[in-house]
Amino acid sequence: MKKFLNIILIILFLFCNKSYAAEVQKGGVEHVELTFEQAYELMLENNNALKAYNEAIQKSKYEKRSAIGQFFPKVGMNATYLHFSDDMTLTSSGAMKVGTTPISFSANTLIQDRNVFTFGGAAVWNIFTGGKLLSNHAAARAKLEASNEKYREIKDNLTLELVKRYYGLRLARDVVEVRKQVAEGIEQHLKDAKLLEKEGFISKAERLHAEVAYADAMRDYKASMRNANVIEEGLKTLIKAKDVNLKDVYIEPVSLLFVYNNSLIDLAAMKENALENNPQLKQLQAKKKAMNAKYHAKMANYSPTISLVAYDIAAASHLSEAVPRAAFGATANWLIFDGLSRYNDVKAADSERKMVDFEIEDAKNNIESLVIKQYQELMKNKEQYDSSVKSLENAKEALRTASLAFKEGFGTSLQVTDAQMMLSKVKIERLNAVYNYDINLTDLLKTNGDTNSILEYIKTSAQEKY
Repeated sequence: MKKFLNIILIILFLFCNKSYAAEVQKGGVEHVELTFEQAYELMLENNNALKAYNEAIQKSKYEKRSAIGQFFPKVGMNATYLHFSDDMTLTSSGAMKVGTTPISFSANTLIQDRNVFTFGGAAVWNIFTGGKLLSNHAAARAKLEASNEKYREIKDNLTLELVKRYYGLRLARDVVEVRKQVAEGIEQHLKDAKLLEKEGFISKAERLHAEVAYADAMRDYKASMRNANVIEEGLKTLIKAKDVNLKDVYIEPVSLLFVYNNSLIDLAAMKENALENNPQLKQLQAKKKAMNAKYHAKMANYSPTISLVAYDIAAASHLSEAVPRAAFGATANWLIFDGLSRYNDVKAADSERKMVDFEIEDAKNNIESLVIKQYQELMKNKEQYDSSVKSLENAKEALRTASLAFKEGFGTSLQVTDAQMMLSKVKIERLNAVYNYDINLTDLLKTNGDTNSILEYIKTSAQEKY
């Protein structure tokens, strides 16, 4: 039954639906084996930072569509009610004679009633703005490009953090195993010491030293377990969905620490790729496009705005028949003098363009230096890992000879415990070298804007089996 629940839990981990949350909350499943690939998919699906910035991308897409809409005519409906203080009338007067008698007359003709209501439609189409509409669209497009690159940057940072936490948990669990073996080894040594003391081959001091060493080993073992628990909680925070409770779940990271064949990593290619794909540099390049668009928009303010206009009164009440019911035409607005406001706006926009150019050049120099630094750190960790092979062999042999000498009465308890601790030290240093290697490799890929490829590196790398 438990095996069946484990299988179901892994599947639900991949999809993170609500039924998984209910299953975990039942407390029926305690142990979950999780690969790095599964953890990566969970992070991409559930992380709130990625979800939030995905909405920012959607916002930029709608703003870009809004900029496209400015190219089209604006058509609207209009209803108007007006109340004049008086009716509009036309007064005519004249004089005539009837026989010898002069007669004067006058007449008032109603032209417009004081109450008027109209309903109709109108359209305005800006057919020339000096390039302002094109500039607005270019700026919106650049903003969308920058949003996509920012999303990539966030995803790369989270991938690096996932590698730190997932393989940090793998490292912590391996360290727990090392500490456990040390405790078991010293426990056996303590049993041997008690037996030898009983038979009179060693002094009480030797046995007491073994007891102290065993107490220290157990303390380190328990501390390593607590450290693993802390790291596990950090991993859960990074991959869990909002409606999922992982409180009673024990995550076992089954993907091992890995070492890639460094001869296949081309430093020159890495630098070139970083200059082409680094998301922060891409954001600066998108910013430059936006600043260019802003500059051209400011320049467009010197040009006239020409628009086509049309209106039609579909219905009216008390509107004079003398008023036309429809009209069309064109307007042109051209600002001649504004106190040099446009001139200074253009100069400010031009300074912003130049500022971004300097930022881009500075970023390129920093990226090249960063790639070299990260590559050298990678090589240093690989060399530490390679050199640990011989150190591990020597430490194992030293422990074997010290243990044998103690049992034969020619060695001391101090020599055995020192050899035991030295072996654990070499093992942990080897594990740390691999862990730091994995972190530096991912960091290098992040600078290249290519953290997606970490999955391929893992598949084609040698696994550090402890």
